[in-house]
Amino acid sequence: MRLNPKKIAIDYYFGDLSPWKLPGIAATALEEGYDGTALRRLASLAVKDSKSLRAEDFEAKEIDSAFREMGVDAPVSEHVAQMTLAKECAANAMNGRSSVFDAATHVRVHLCHLSEPPEPLRRIARLSESAGYAPRTEWTRIETDLKDAFSDFLARCEATQRLASFGGSDPDAEAAQRRKS
Repeated sequence: MRLNPKKIAIDYYFGDLSPWKLPGIAATALEEGYDGTALRRLASLAVKDSKSLRAEDFEAKEIDSAFREMGVDAPVSEHVAQMTLAKECAANAMNGRSSVFDAATHVRVHLCHLSEPPEPLRRIARLSESAGYAPRTEWTRIETDLKDAFSDFLARCEATQRLASFGGSDPDAEAAQRRKS
């Protein structure tokens, strides 16, 4: 199974991938034909017992460089990682690989950290929260609403991606950046 550097980077920058796993990933990347100074340095740590690795063994710049050596535009912002993971989650819900209720809960709890979600995920998060308190008689309606919300989210992502391919900016990313400032 070949590495998916973009997926690995998304998981890493969102915090879902422990840095202790990076040396093994770097070694695999070298075996698959990727190359670079940062990848070689990280891969050299793979021979160490993971218990002997320390946080000081990993420099953010070097990790960013290793991802760039694998063709990823690194570092990846938390917002971009969050939206990418939400897109993956929405696609899984829409094609039946996960239930819409589970996917919505994942978006609200894991991706949005039970905090105020970014605008594109707000409807999904609110529906997820309401599902937790809804009587059983409302579940079918909420399920339909969640499918609509996921579908709308995916359509919005596609439109934003098309806009970006023509040199436009991502209004959601700009809004996220303003909130951080």
